[in-house]
Amino acid sequence: MPIQKPVLRASAAPAASSIPVVALREAPNPLIAFRLLFHSGSSDDPAGQEGITALAAKLMAEGGTESLDASTLIDTLYPMAAELEVQVDKEQTVFTGLVHKDHLAAFWPILTDVVVRPRWDEKEFARLRDLHVSAIKNDLRSNSDEELGKATLESMLYDGHPYGHPVSGTVQGVSQLSLAEVKAHAARVFTQSRLTIGVAGGFETTLPVELASKLGALPVGDARPALAAARTVATRVTLVEKEAPATALSMGFAYDVKRGDPDFPALWLAVSALGEHRQFGGRLMEELRAKRGLNYGNYAYAEAFHNGWIFHPRVNISRSQQFFSIWIRPVEHPNRVFALRAALYELDKMLKEGLSEEELARTRAFMDGYTRLWTLTLTQRLGYALDDAFYGEKDHLATARARWKELDAAEVNRVLRRWLDPAKLRFAFVTNDAAGLKKTLASGEPTPIKYPTPKDKAVLEEDKKIAVYPLRFEENDIAIVPAGDLFEK
Repeated sequence: MPIQKPVLRASAAPAASSIPVVALREAPNPLIAFRLLFHSGSSDDPAGQEGITALAAKLMAEGGTESLDASTLIDTLYPMAAELEVQVDKEQTVFTGLVHKDHLAAFWPILTDVVVRPRWDEKEFARLRDLHVSAIKNDLRSNSDEELGKATLESMLYDGHPYGHPVSGTVQGVSQLSLAEVKAHAARVFTQSRLTIGVAGGFETTLPVELASKLGALPVGDARPALAAARTVATRVTLVEKEAPATALSMGFAYDVKRGDPDFPALWLAVSALGEHRQFGGRLMEELRAKRGLNYGNYAYAEAFHNGWIFHPRVNISRSQQFFSIWIRPVEHPNRVFALRAALYELDKMLKEGLSEEELARTRAFMDGYTRLWTLTLTQRLGYALDDAFYGEKDHLATARARWKELDAAEVNRVLRRWLDPAKLRFAFVTNDAAGLKKTLASGEPTPIKYPTPKDKAVLEEDKKIAVYPLRFEENDIAIVPAGDLFEK
């Protein structure tokens, strides 16, 4: 299928429009994908109004337009089999649409009206605000220990920084919002100066022109200001206390490398060898799950990754600042410190010994094929093109695959050791008996593991080393926080 290269300004865009356009024209494709990407996100939330950007975007996408109330909007889209959704992250909000070309003429004016002429209905606002608060209280804090651990870790890495609160915000930040405040905030952050139009598929060449013209009704606004660099100052360990059937653990640190940097392809490949998301080839998965049966999964990430049960990375969560992390999925409480030690042991081992040429070749071969699955859909291809524009890259995935072919183990290990420093790690546990865990961590006492079934002698011998792997935590490095206190205000 022929694909037109993305451009930052549609060649046919009207002279009066300054809105960038990324256009991927695939003439035979009967589908049309849209991504109206604003360089605005939760980092734009004012103090005391954490969550306002996410709530505003949700109300725009689901609350109806000036001509269609919320119910009629759903009824209108349904027979088209059209998708219209919104996604919010730290620096980006994207309104997405997907429709068959037979319904294009009816669909795209609705999509643009969602952004340009939202309904701002008081009843819908109250409904969505209540759901938003419930999601923080009942979903994040109560029902999803793994997501709570990851959100806690990010709040630690970016304490005092605009990234420091969850995209969904805080209970009090959302509860106290008025419709007038949300509407005013949307007018400030969803503007022409922050918008990039993305369109892909079998569209006519006039469509980008029409989109730019319609979206030219948005306020011009100001360009997104640069964010100050994060400086992690939080306590090294946070123990989130709650009644939990198992312990969820996340660890990581912020760093200054991201897509577009010369070291990123090598770093990404090395981190994949440590633990690719929901794949079995990484060291963490092999050592913690396959050999020891500690839990369901263990993964490492070279950049922000938020996709939960989905295998492939989410597009359009681009960030000017990134972090390295390891996700240890819930383990039985008696094995929680052993699991921590096992992850640190594997990271330390990789840093000291490095990747072999054989391991590098195996990881490279896997990732060369695996990343080709990430752009099978039209909307994913468009999303990556928009991300490339953000990072100043030209086809991130193809560039990485080409660079991987040039790398040898010595170069990958150099980059790995340059950027990954275990001394910088912060740790977030979601667990019960936090006081007992704090005592164990601070004491540094051995934490051997017991198996219900026999294990190979080699595993048992290595377990002896893991059980005493030095943790080097002091009591004042460790904070205990009740789950109900997190993200309250």
